[in-house]
Amino acid sequence: MHKHIYPALQEPPEGLDFNDQFGFRPAVSTVAALIALQHIVLSMLSTNAYVRVFALDFSKVFDTVRHAVFMEKMAKLCISDEVYNWIKDFFDNHSHCIKYSGEISEQADIHSSVIQGSGLGPMSYLVMAADL
Repeated sequence: MHKHIYPALQEPPEGLDFNDQFGFRPAVSTVAALIALQHIVLSMLSTNAYVRVFALDFSKVFDTVRHAVFMEKMAKLCISDEVYNWIKDFFDNHSHCIKYSGEISEQADIHSSVIQGSGLGPMSYLVMAADL
C-alpha cells in the first residue's frame, strides 16, 4: 500500500489537494495540524481584531461515499493499472445481510462506504477529502 499508493499522494493531480490533510500521511500528525491552525489564527490576529474558526467533521460522510466516485478520483492519481484494478476489485462485489431471530434477509449489494479496518480506509479518506 505505502509503496504503490502513498507516493502518488505526494504529487496530486489538478483538482485534488492534500496540503490541508494531516491524517494518515507520512511526516504529518495531529500536532502538525494544530500548529498550522495556530499559525493561521495568529497571522490573522495580527491584522484583525478577532478571528472566527469553523471546524467541520466530515468523517461520517465517508460512510456514504459511492465507490464509483472514489474510483474516478483514484483514476486521476499516478498509480499503475495493476494497483488501480486491485483497489477496484477490493471495493467491488461486497454485500451484506441481516440475521435476526433466526431469519436471514436477502443479500444487498454495497455500493458505498469504506470497509472499516482495511488498509485502504485511511488512503480512501485522503483521496475523498482532497477536493472538499
